[in-house]
Amino acid sequence: MKNRLTIGIKTSIVESMKIQIWSDIACPFCFIGTGQLNKALSAFPYKNQVEVIHRSFQLNPDSPRTATHSVSEELAKKYNVPLEQAQAMNAQVAERAAEEGLTMNMNTVLPVNTFDGHRLIHLAAEHGKQAEAVERLFAAYFTNGENVADLDTLVKIGQEIGLDETLIRETLVSDAYTAAVREDINEARILGIQGVPFFVIDNKYGISGAQGTQVFSDTLQKVWLENNPLTIVGDSTGAVCDDAGCVIPQAHE
Repeated sequence: MKNRLTIGIKTSIVESMKIQIWSDIACPFCFIGTGQLNKALSAFPYKNQVEVIHRSFQLNPDSPRTATHSVSEELAKKYNVPLEQAQAMNAQVAERAAEEGLTMNMNTVLPVNTFDGHRLIHLAAEHGKQAEAVERLFAAYFTNGENVADLDTLVKIGQEIGLDETLIRETLVSDAYTAAVREDINEARILGIQGVPFFVIDNKYGISGAQGTQVFSDTLQKVWLENNPLTIVGDSTGAVCDDAGCVIPQAHE
């Protein structure tokens, strides 16, 4: 008689995993959370099979196109706290961003309307540049103190990520992608999303807020394993080891 070792593992790989992110350019935790997700994805073995889609959201849809006050003054008014307290709150957010390798210069932020910035993101998506547009607009708002509601500023940003100047300008002076932005915002309401960032992974799991790179890594792994379960093949008489030791079953003649 011969010892028989029979065990196998079979996997079936799905085409992709979809991650939808509802966020606003003017949301500091969207900047941080997106950075955390990007870190998790960079270490994820199947990152090339993950599709990331950015969805529009506006925290302050009534914001003007030209800043009339500082972001700390806006925060103080919103929460009815002293200006010094609001400044301290923004400093804490900037420190948290720095821990993620992101730079937030909160004293130079211009709190303006982000609707046209979201339209630029939709335009960029049509040309495979969505992620670049989101990253550049976050930097424009939080790091560089640029007015992301200004047409010329948005044209410059679009050019920097490889879009055609004429195309950008013609798009933004029209109502192109207005419906798309509003549809994203409306879908967020339907899903019950009241705050951003909000990450929807394969329409199965939602992550609210910037919860840390490890949370994203764990969720990516969990969803991937659920979508790609291991199937054990072969019979149940294969050689195995457990806490009691290793036993090699004898094969039947």
